[in-house]
Amino acid sequence: MSIAAWLYVLLGDCEWRRLFLDQKDHRAQSLLNLMQELLDDASLDLGKFRSPLTTALVRLSRNSVLYPERLLLRDVSIKCLLPVASGGYGDVYQGDSGGRAVAVKMMQVYGCSTDERIMKAFAKEAVLWAQLSSPHILPFYGVHTIKDRLCLISPWMKNGTLTQYLNKTPRKKIDRISLVSDIAFGLDYLHSFDPQIIHGDLKGANILITDHHRACVADFGLCLLAWNPTPQITMTASSNNHGTSLGISPELFNDDEECVYRNCATDVYAFGCVQIFNGQPPFFDPHLNKARIDIKESRIPPRPAHRDLDDTLWMLILQCLHKDPLSRPSTSEVAQQLSSRYNLDFCFVSTVLNVYSSQHMD
Repeated sequence: MSIAAWLYVLLGDCEWRRLFLDQKDHRAQSLLNLMQELLDDASLDLGKFRSPLTTALVRLSRNSVLYPERLLLRDVSIKCLLPVASGGYGDVYQGDSGGRAVAVKMMQVYGCSTDERIMKAFAKEAVLWAQLSSPHILPFYGVHTIKDRLCLISPWMKNGTLTQYLNKTPRKKIDRISLVSDIAFGLDYLHSFDPQIIHGDLKGANILITDHHRACVADFGLCLLAWNPTPQITMTASSNNHGTSLGISPELFNDDEECVYRNCATDVYAFGCVQIFNGQPPFFDPHLNKARIDIKESRIPPRPAHRDLDDTLWMLILQCLHKDPLSRPSTSEVAQQLSSRYNLDFCFVSTVLNVYSSQHMD
């Protein structure tokens, strides 16, 4: 029996899987190295073994706060001591690695120690990100430590985030249709991955623009493996995370006591909220509570006035923002519609728009 097959059988047993995922220190390190080597070996046809191996790799990395040694980068330096961006788990600096410009995402430290939750999140993000390879996903270079702080290294994107790019680039030079398509293809790649990945925090600040002015999805700190979801924290009026909350679907504004999980449909809703055409989310309002009420009650957002936003694309956005998660299109359907959007029948588009409006006017 091959090593991959043996691990597959072992992970299929609940007790053995628990013991496996509880390993620490050098034992966990050896297992992480082994699984990453198997996943990297192009000569192996892992088939059904790939998904459980990837899942076990991510979970063991998170539990042990370790990562495969092949991900380690040694030649990394920070060019400026001031971060260019900050997030919930880390700060981003511009750096250098072997003569190439890189972004260094360094985990935050509170007081004299690092929050264990942040350490686990960083280890999970590093290992999960390392498994991804798509032109629509921000590349991952590796892991580096600076003064015992874990750093995630990726290419430096001089054009910045989608939000920054839209604000600083002349309108006529922006190909918004290409950007929308890139984001859809990136999200579809995650949803089509095995095991399926939920991004969980898609927004303009988590989408970067390449030197060729194409969009790639980034920031996988809140990603979930779809088969093992965790409850979404219910959004409340006291939340101050404006950008994220305005991309949260109505079902995640949960007043009931039942658990609500982030899933593919909530990702699709967030995709519909990405601010491509007017620089603001569909339900943006200076009064945050009013915006949240609009989202929770699934009101129709105002249509941005932009020449690139035709009826076909506006219809697709409205479908993504549908109040019923089951009525939203899948990411593969979104990507397919965007690919063939100029072949759609205009009368059909108008009919669907009218039907959607009549269903949501109540």
